[in-house]
Amino acid sequence: MYQKYISSIVESCTKDNSYVVLLKWDTIEEVHKKIQERSILLQKIGNIIEKYQFEQTNISFHKTGKLMLTHVDHIETLLDKLLR
Repeated sequence: MYQKYISSIVESCTKDNSYVVLLKWDTIEEVHKKIQERSILLQKIGNIIEKYQFEQTNISFHKTGKLMLTHVDHIETLLDKLLR
């Protein structure tokens, strides 16, 4: 189901199981609402980046349509839960 929102998923080379997820341009606002509903807002950086906690995963939401996810066990499972 999450595939309708995601343009690409790239695994980061860091040790903390990180991913960079690029959203499809026309779904950015819908994904943002889902993240706001299901996650805890930790920090806002200007009007560009918001940091959230979803279960054990840290999410950095960039208004340009990029998500940076850290501490991810299974990316597909996480995205299914977050974007259902």
